[in-house]
Amino acid sequence: MPLRRILHTSDWHLGQLFHDHDRSWEHQQLLDWVLAQVVEREIDALLITGDIFDTVNPPVRAITQWNEFVVAVRTQRPSCTLVAIAGNHDSGPRIESAGAFARALGLDILGSARAADGRFDPERLVIPLGREAHGGVWGYAAAMPFLRADDLGTLTQLAAEGAVLALSKSRYQAVFDALARRALPGHARVALAHGVIVGSELERSEQSERDVRIGNVSGLPIDIFPEDLSYVALGHLHRPQRAGGRDTVQYAGSPLPLHVSESDYKHRAVLVEVEDGVVRTQESVRIPQSVKLVRVPAKDAADDPDSVLAALRALPPSGVAESDRQTFLEVRFRRTAPRPNFGNEVRTAIEGKGYRLTTVRDVTRLAATTQADDAAPPKRLDEFTPEDVFHALYEREYPDDGAPPADLLAAFAELVREHQEKSKVRA
Repeated sequence: MPLRRILHTSDWHLGQLFHDHDRSWEHQQLLDWVLAQVVEREIDALLITGDIFDTVNPPVRAITQWNEFVVAVRTQRPSCTLVAIAGNHDSGPRIESAGAFARALGLDILGSARAADGRFDPERLVIPLGREAHGGVWGYAAAMPFLRADDLGTLTQLAAEGAVLALSKSRYQAVFDALARRALPGHARVALAHGVIVGSELERSEQSERDVRIGNVSGLPIDIFPEDLSYVALGHLHRPQRAGGRDTVQYAGSPLPLHVSESDYKHRAVLVEVEDGVVRTQESVRIPQSVKLVRVPAKDAADDPDSVLAALRALPPSGVAESDRQTFLEVRFRRTAPRPNFGNEVRTAIEGKGYRLTTVRDVTRLAATTQADDAAPPKRLDEFTPEDVFHALYEREYPDDGAPPADLLAAFAELVREHQEKSKVRA
């Protein structure tokens, strides 16, 4: 078989709002870049391993961007096979709802491990790479969308000890058996999957990578993938990395930072060259970032509020007039005294500079909580005071405002006293 080029990308999260800021322009730059790579590098197969959209009900703009992209791939690079699977953020039925149109274009977009009639059909998940009109079939892809609990069995079946892992393995094995039946010597054998492989660098944040635990299983072992596979394309983890110590098992990672903690990731796609079913070369292709993300202070450590305000006033203008292209800004500070209006002070300091404020994060209580967690076992629920819970909820709901205002704290304390007095009367 002649040399073939595969491009692996993942976790686009089209339609994502970054702290309420629209990212449609960024996403369009990404889609244009991927399309350019497909055309200029003469890609033979484009693999997209889940989380195409950020939510199960994405905005119309995101759906339009996706539809226009897949049509552009087909028209500008007709010989390219596009295989996409649903991730845990995606709605499988929504992704497959346009299945007839996708098949008419020669695209393979799989939203669910089960067919429309509810059956698990492994043959449906084995996709030929290449078409007769463009040199013939040169390989096959075993494309497993994100497995949900109802893809595995009934509640009774899942409840048995060890059942989730065993059932997951059986689903994968059935698909790989179907792949083995169809692939011939010299064919590329590729797998697509979305989830966590045990031993991977998680570093997930609550705002981007969701816990995909089913029952008590949060990850699958690397040996679920046969070693004779040419390449395994994985999705879900946003940090680019290999999995299970195998160079040909790769998380492409997210192409854009989906949380401020991901701003230092080396965002990439993976370019693989396969010949006679064997990977000859493998390259990380860096993805240009169309919008910058800045932290003040630049490191994780935070300064006192006045020092932070001085640094913000010293920031140079971003030089970008269009609001949807302006630099994202995260501010971190360490509270030395009550500062209930600090969020507004920050906005005043950067006014007119062309930055989009994402969060103003008070790390004072966060640091104290972390130190306490390191020094002692976790608290029991009955060890939390009402004030502890009130502080935690306030900071979650109003992260830009720092500590709760004194008058609000006083009003809450009065409510607690009233409740305690009523409880005594009932007793």
